[in-house]
Amino acid sequence: MTRVRRYYEGGWYFFTVCTHKRQKILTRPDVLAALRSAVKETMQTHPFEIEAWIVMPDHLHCVLRIMDTNVPVRWAKIKALTSKALPEFSSKNYNTHYKNKSRQKRRLNSLWQKGYWEHTIRNEKELYMYLLYCCFNPVKHRYVSNATEWPYSTLNQYLRNRRYPADWAHINESWVDSNLAAYDP
Repeated sequence: MTRVRRYYEGGWYFFTVCTHKRQKILTRPDVLAALRSAVKETMQTHPFEIEAWIVMPDHLHCVLRIMDTNVPVRWAKIKALTSKALPEFSSKNYNTHYKNKSRQKRRLNSLWQKGYWEHTIRNEKELYMYLLYCCFNPVKHRYVSNATEWPYSTLNQYLRNRRYPADWAHINESWVDSNLAAYDP
């Protein structure tokens, strides 16, 4: 049976994108700069809105609103541009990192895992939950005790711009436990 993906104009999507072999490199300054540049360039040719974005050492999560149905081209371009900007991870230098002939033959880079995980957000409750999940992720992985301490996230910027509720400035384990238990829109 073939897996069919359906995309909707103006749809909200949650994504998880991982590094190849879960390398803990995404928070390196050069990788962050390349990723940021790749996202900006992709947004110019294939627009999307960023509702949440969190970069962890070995993966990233985001919630994007995409106004057309050509969703996969965005991740292909972001991944390609990021890898191209970092020669050590390009497919040309793959054999210096790994000896996997299959990845070499398919010209896969050594920065990104092939593919990504996505979920189409169907309603406001799911949107709220995925936004919160993105913000809570560094606390979940025990990198910080409060989500606002994590510098690689849209949380602080969106709190300043009032795009997120003010009480999200206090996201920690106990806050999440008490707020999610009561949440039922």
